Amino acid sequence: METTSSSEQFNKQAALYATSTVHRSGPSLPVLVEMAEPEPADVALDVATGTGNTAFALAPHVGRIIGLDIASGMLQQARNRAREEKLNNIEFKEGSAEEFPFADGSFSLVVSRHAPHHFRNLEKFLDEVRRVLQPGQRFVLADQISPSAGVSDWLEKWEQVRDPSHFRQRTVSQWRELAEAADFCWVREQMVPYELPFEWWVKQAGCEAETVDYLRRHAAAADAETRHEVGLKFDPAGSVKSFIEMMLVVRLERRSEK
Repeated sequence: METTSSSEQFNKQAALYATSTVHRSGPSLPVLVEMAEPEPADVALDVATGTGNTAFALAPHVGRIIGLDIASGMLQQARNRAREEKLNNIEFKEGSAEEFPFADGSFSLVVSRHAPHHFRNLEKFLDEVRRVLQPGQRFVLADQISPSAGVSDWLEKWEQVRDPSHFRQRTVSQWRELAEAADFCWVREQMVPYELPFEWWVKQAGCEAETVDYLRRHAAAADAETRHEVGLKFDPAGSVKSFIEMMLVVRLERRSEK
């Protein structure tokens, strides 16, 4: 959750994210946990932790976990929950996903869920993950993707109008190229579809009525290929009801030193 606009956006909506079922227990979360294969000996890092949902899911399985985020309001929600649940192996720190405040090789497990589409410099983010991850260890990523290059432009407009902190979502092949360039081994992947109700989606971002109207028009103007690939559904009056946000969950492993 990067840049000033991201911090402002997520601080404003922190309470909604803390209680959001999609973020707190959505279907990508158990897939990420299973791929991570967490162990009691692990010291783990959750990058762009938000209100801490992924960190909380991993905490019972690891020795220690740190959640890192740029939005102080989101972190406060996470700290409140940690106190309520009396968890003493979880910590939350403020910091950027493109410059971690940690020493080289500090972690045996790094995760990041539903966040990298906000990052301005994915190459730097991946370099930082590799720097703090011990050789041969795991990085599990979950993030929304564009199903094809052909619908990328439509999707970027759809996402950025709704949430200006959205930067860019990649295709799977683009993620593979980025992972290879950062010297990660691509171990396994799984696609996880989310059907998102339109009314919930715009409320979650705090959209004004004018923005909601624009997004409805954008959906109505989508061509047949886009409607199919994005899974747009409409009510009998032709107003958008929902769409499919496809999530990539992938396990990467740090290779030996370059």
